[in-house]
Order: sequence, then C-alpha cells, then structure tokens
Amino acid sequence: MASKKKHKRKKYVPAYIAMYSVLFVIILLLIIFICSITDCGGNGETGGTAETKPGNSTPPPVSTSSPITDITQTETLPETTKTPVNEGDNWALYVIGNDNPLPDDFSVETKAVAGERHLDKRCADHAIQMLKDAAEQNVGLYVTSSYRSIQKQAENLESYINTLMAQGYTKEQATIQAHKEIALPGHSEHNAGLAMDIVSDNYWSTHTDLDESFDKLPQYDWLIANSWKYGFILSYPKGKEDITGFIYEPWHYRFVGLEHAKKIHEVYEQTGEFLTVNEYIEKYM
Repeated sequence: MASKKKHKRKKYVPAYIAMYSVLFVIILLLIIFICSITDCGGNGETGGTAETKPGNSTPPPVSTSSPITDITQTETLPETTKTPVNEGDNWALYVIGNDNPLPDDFSVETKAVAGERHLDKRCADHAIQMLKDAAEQNVGLYVTSSYRSIQKQAENLESYINTLMAQGYTKEQATIQAHKEIALPGHSEHNAGLAMDIVSDNYWSTHTDLDESFDKLPQYDWLIANSWKYGFILSYPKGKEDITGFIYEPWHYRFVGLEHAKKIHEVYEQTGEFLTVNEYIEKYM
C-alpha cells in the first residue's frame, strides 16, 4: 500500500504545478490591469488626479470690485475692499475707508516729506517736489497731518468722540458723527501713508480746527490746479459724502499715481466734477 500511494502522488504532481502556474499568471494579469487603471506607482501626470505643482497654477483674475493684494504685500485684503489692477504705477490706486480696511498685517515704509510728516516712501518724493514748487511760487503750504499709525488713529477717534460728548452729544450721536470725520483705525488713507492734510502756512493763526473755509484761500486753488501733477487728488469732494463716507475735506489730498491723477483732473476740467477714487476705479479701470 505504501508503494502505491507514493506512485500515485508522483502521478499528479505535474497537474498541480500546471494549475498553480495558471493561477499565478491570472493574478499577475489582474494586478497589471488594476495598476493600468489607477496609474499605480505613476508620477501623477497621467491617469488619476494630477497634483497641482508650484508655479504652474493660474492666479485668479484681479477684480475691480473686490479684493486686491496689499500695496506692499501679496496677501488678499478682506472681501469688502475694492481693488483695481495693483501692478506698476497702479500700486497706490485702491479704496480705503470705513468699509474698506487695510489688512491686519499691513505695514508701510515711510519717508519724511515735511519735518516730522511722513508718507509711503514710494510717493514721498512727489510730495516733497510739490511742496518745493509751491514755495518757489510763493504759495505757502503747511502739512498738518500725513502718515498716522493705526494706534494714533484710534487715539484721535476716541478723543474726538469725547470732545463731542463734552459738547452735549450722546455717546451714540458722538460716535456716528465722529465716524463721518475720522476713519476707523486701519481704515484711513493716513494709515496707508498715502494722504496729507494741507493748509496754508498761516492757517492756524486764525483757525482752531480744519474746516471748509480753507477752500476760500488761494492755497486751495493752487492745490486743485497743481496737486494732480504730482499724483495727488482731492479725496473727499463736496457732494460725494454718500460715496466716500466722509464729510467734505478741502484740505485732504491723497496719492493715486501720476497717470490716474491726470485723468481725474481731466474729468474735472471737462465737467467740473471731482471723481472719488471709488468712482474712478468703477468707471475707468
């Protein structure tokens, strides 16, 4: 019996080998088929979902009605910020206001333009030249305010609210009125280093505060006729309070760039209308 069993096992060995070989081939073919579908071990460029590679993605188009990159940085501003094409000469052309804040991490490198008054260094030389040319033409100008830190902005706002309350305003009334005259911290063109409050060189001898009477002085006339040549415009024109969110300020001039200031002035010469930054962006950008 032992010899028969041994003989019988030898008889079926080739059959087992053949069966296992066929099974191995089938499994191998199945693995190859699965890999061809899923790009198993591939480089991610063919089959499956290719990974996005740095430098190959297309940036989103720049909108003229919602966020730009910061003037000096690449982060996106909050969604409320209107942002035009922010390249080249357009770096300073964007809306800042109570509905359009600067980014939380905003920073700016400044340069002195008049004594301790500073502006963003990219527009400072234009302001310096404007003040120099005015002096040479015997037009006495005085920069009463320029770049202002966000902390200083907060202090000014709180101080003015307290002043109004001392005059009889309720806290709510004082706050509403103050926000029409002083921007929220981080929402001011002064915080961006783009704006100057300019009056006559003898203004403070007859005034205790900035008021509309400045537009009766020859210095105002000179600024309207010439500030655009240096890239500055009147930020808060009369009759545009609903657009800017601020009262009429004939003393407040903001840098937008030489090309854009020229276009805005051309519209003024043709129509007598001062375009705000908002309007200019919406109509011409």
